[in-house]
Amino acid sequence: MAAGGARPRIVPIALAPWGFLNAYLLLGERVIVVDAGYPHMAAGIPASLERQGVAARDVSLILLTHGHLDHLGGVTRLRETIDAPVALHRADAEIARSGRDRPLHGTDLFGKAFALFAPRTAPPFEPEVVHDGELDLAPYGVSGHTVHTPGHTPGSVSVVLEQAVICGDLLAGRTLTASAPRLPYFADDLDAIEASVRTLLGRSQGQWYLGHRGPLDPRDVAAWLARRTGSAG
Repeated sequence: MAAGGARPRIVPIALAPWGFLNAYLLLGERVIVVDAGYPHMAAGIPASLERQGVAARDVSLILLTHGHLDHLGGVTRLRETIDAPVALHRADAEIARSGRDRPLHGTDLFGKAFALFAPRTAPPFEPEVVHDGELDLAPYGVSGHTVHTPGHTPGSVSVVLEQAVICGDLLAGRTLTASAPRLPYFADDLDAIEASVRTLLGRSQGQWYLGHRGPLDPRDVAAWLARRTGSAG
């Protein structure tokens, strides 16, 4: 774990009903916003800051877990009230600059159907902190760091904290059982997802917070991976 910063309190923000799309606040010495939702959802984040008694000027970073529009589309709207730099992995940065999503590859019938009508454009922006996956969060007032966890997209990252991880869309929770792990609705590389899940299990034994549904117990994640790969552990 990177030294410095303060162990944060994690505040989930439900941007859609029943946890179908989540953003997060990390409340440490300063505040990091994790993900921004679609443009019409971004107002939920300043409202959550207000409920926590946090001023917008205390936000040090807007950290994006990956480059799909349901996670970065709200950045331009969000920055109307929050003047903080945006961090995004280099492999997904062109989506932010163009405002156009890549093709979405559904992992099941729901994902394939949703890909047909999901919003594909959002206001473009330039991320100020373009990184390669290992971003120390201590300079932004939070004890933690990111880990490159590709598979959902090439530039997906997870946030590793002392007590938990926030892993974006590396996995999702099931529709009827939010705490049961499943593949994300879309994925670019299923083998890479399995490798990234294994990497993240080795980095932290804390709870997994997700972009869609969750949270997950890491023991359930390990069992899911074992069933999927046919391994014994």
